[in-house]
Amino acid sequence: MDQKRVLDDVVAWATDDPNVRLLLVTGSFARGEHDDLSDLDIELYVRETDPLLEESAWYERFGRVLVTEALENPDWHPTRLVYYVDGKIDFMVAPVLALAEGVSYDGPYLVLVDKDARANRLEPTVGVAPPSADDFRLCVNWFYAAALQYAKAVARDDPWPVKTRDADLKERLIHMIEWDHGVRTGWAERPPHNGARLAAWAEPDVVDAVASCWADFSTERSAVALRNAMELFNRMANSVAASLGYPNAVAVEAAAEVNRILRRRASAP
Repeated sequence: MDQKRVLDDVVAWATDDPNVRLLLVTGSFARGEHDDLSDLDIELYVRETDPLLEESAWYERFGRVLVTEALENPDWHPTRLVYYVDGKIDFMVAPVLALAEGVSYDGPYLVLVDKDARANRLEPTVGVAPPSADDFRLCVNWFYAAALQYAKAVARDDPWPVKTRDADLKERLIHMIEWDHGVRTGWAERPPHNGARLAAWAEPDVVDAVASCWADFSTERSAVALRNAMELFNRMANSVAASLGYPNAVAVEAAAEVNRILRRRASAP
């Protein structure tokens, strides 16, 4: 996708459409790190959201659409992920009323359309906030909930559920990697979303350890990967907990139970 050309087309459409009041670009394009495989992340603040959320003609003008994902995002604003023949655009659609109390952004953004001088409602976030005690506890609990189910699937020699639980587990693992990075950097840096470019920002010992947390489709190697993931998770969780003064007893007891379940596979005939 020629992102600059397509972005010019989107801006021209937004400028002419009276419903669209504010348009900004976030993500890799705003950071100046995009390539020809990068998404375009576009946020639209509009008077009426229904015409954009219930219709498709407006985004079909920007290229030949292959598929679309409609995400309602209950805690944020609805998004339409549009996959074109030669690229992808993520459109967030929000009412202008959402700007009434200001909106914080945790990364660079570019304001390309601002019909009502509302850009002053946007506030860049400096650094990253540490997790609350509840956030930390939730991450540990959900990691080990996935690990326990993962271990049961390994013990049953049932690889497909292993992989589905592994995806849940990795989502929590990357949170703890980000928080450990926050501890090491004084919470001054916000890592890229979803572990992108991990080797560029995470510490070398973490990057090396992460490589051993994946396995093929065999349950034998999956058991090894799970133990490695728990070891890495616990090491970082202990660091974060010590830094923030949070208790972390759940990880010790849950890890022991995971290992007990995994031993059942090893002792099976």
